[in-house]
Amino acid sequence: MLRRPIVILSAGALAVGLLIAPGAAADSEGVAPEASPAAVVRADDPSVTFLVGLPRDRSALDKAATERSTPGNLLYRDHPSLVNAGKAYGASSKSVTRLRAAAQKLGIDVSVDKGRILARLTAPVSVWNKAYGLKMRSTTPTPTFPYRTFSMLDGTAYAKAPASLRTVTAEWVPTYAEYVASADVPGISGATFDEFEELLASTGSPNPWPRNLGTVPAGTCDAPAVKAKAVYVPVQIQAAYGTAALAAKGVRGQDARLTVISLGGGYAAQDLADAAECFGYTAPRINVVRGTGVPQPFVNASSETHLDLITASAALPRASSITLLEVVEGLTGFTDAFARMLDGPSVPDVASLSYGVCEAEYDVQYGDYLTLNEDLLRLAAIVGTSVIVAAGDYGSSMCGAQIAEESGEPTVWYPASSAWVTAVGGTRLALKPDNTRRTERVWNDLPYVSGITPPGPAGSGGPSILVDRPWWQAGVTPVGPRTVPDVALLGAIRPGWPIVYGGEVFTVGGTSGGAPFLAANLAAMSAAQRGRGFPTIGFANAWLYSAAAAKTSPFFDVVAGSNAVQVVGCCSAYPGYDMASGLGVPVMDRLYATLPRPAG
Repeated sequence: MLRRPIVILSAGALAVGLLIAPGAAADSEGVAPEASPAAVVRADDPSVTFLVGLPRDRSALDKAATERSTPGNLLYRDHPSLVNAGKAYGASSKSVTRLRAAAQKLGIDVSVDKGRILARLTAPVSVWNKAYGLKMRSTTPTPTFPYRTFSMLDGTAYAKAPASLRTVTAEWVPTYAEYVASADVPGISGATFDEFEELLASTGSPNPWPRNLGTVPAGTCDAPAVKAKAVYVPVQIQAAYGTAALAAKGVRGQDARLTVISLGGGYAAQDLADAAECFGYTAPRINVVRGTGVPQPFVNASSETHLDLITASAALPRASSITLLEVVEGLTGFTDAFARMLDGPSVPDVASLSYGVCEAEYDVQYGDYLTLNEDLLRLAAIVGTSVIVAAGDYGSSMCGAQIAEESGEPTVWYPASSAWVTAVGGTRLALKPDNTRRTERVWNDLPYVSGITPPGPAGSGGPSILVDRPWWQAGVTPVGPRTVPDVALLGAIRPGWPIVYGGEVFTVGGTSGGAPFLAANLAAMSAAQRGRGFPTIGFANAWLYSAAAAKTSPFFDVVAGSNAVQVVGCCSAYPGYDMASGLGVPVMDRLYATLPRPAG
């Protein structure tokens, strides 16, 4: 069995009682362990798929991604097709042939992605047992973790690749999870619904909850959360952040290609339809794509998935569809998602992810995950996909109070800390009657939530322990690690992001409201560029940081507040870049006006 359980948390859909401390057992929104006490697999001999990294030139991959993401470079935004990128920067045909031949001798099927970085190796348990000379272990699905998991372990550690495959593979992840719908809890979670209702009834403590002082547009449904001014409706958020002004210039999401990644979370279609009717937008079609180990769509209705889809849908009024990529919970879900999001009929303009895991979990046991993920994200940058990730909701202590107390240092989560994603932190937004910004400060709801053991609820930020400072942060941080977040948007619980859950409108908080919102806006921008004959934006950070450094910045500089959660005294906002609000809040129409054209 694994030395430590892995817990993956969703960043958003926070109500007071929904906070899940990192390191604790998680429900359908925060994810259960990758593996638990093991049992030997018996005679049914199911097929198991392991994710494998292919041999490749990592330095060439990094160089190509950097060139295509740096304004002013001759290759800036020059995005090849996924097939051509795979041929140029992935495994060679010879390497793939050698892998297929070696695997065939063992009775293992090989499926290679178009990008030639990742392959999926599938065989019955009996075949894997023979190849390894070990017995695979499995777990039984439960309502809190509806997956049957399989792991090839050598003692307490992951087993290395079978000897005959070690020279033809680069990374090896010998763990697999298969979703079992019959073990899942279908539909709306009664506990989650009750938590949202309790939040609406709460007056806030020790301070009263702030109210929505903007103007709710006529025609909005008269739900209790709206009448109580406990929530911002989409039109208000879009007005404050420049999305409405962007739409007035014709950038409304026509032909936008957005993928929302869900680790274990399904949705209720009626709630999405009710949200569109309540808030006055046309709901796009949701195209569900399933990942490895997901034989049918998730039957649960996750408030996290509702938040992601409703937020993105409201910001893309002319989009015909949004792709929901459903992957398994656990670390393999990230790797599978970063490969599958690119491997469809067309690569997305933008992908949005609202989940993460404490960086401290990525010890030597999980190094192959990290290497594979970073190269898959480099490939995304090469082919023109922006990846937006929520920074997290536990302030400066994303790894939990115990680790914070022991180390005295701030902690962040991955993949928000990747050098190839845009990490979104959180703010508290206050509006004027005309729905323009009155004030905006770092999100930290501790003054309004009593009885919550730190960490949280506050926007995450701090230095990475895994990732060195990328080239695009050279102007804002000293030599050292990658820091997060990159930008910030609304994260406060109340008034917060609107969702419909179980037929009712609720206010929710979390950086996973800001992540799909930014993703939707960038997808609309990329679609507009494509419509004018230009390539998509691709990895956005070098552009964002250079735009923020210009004489007239398209960011609102957040200079007040802290995301400290009584454990670690980090991090505060101040003029310029900081580890509480990043570059600040993007004003979408002004940001789009700064987009550099390709050199060609």
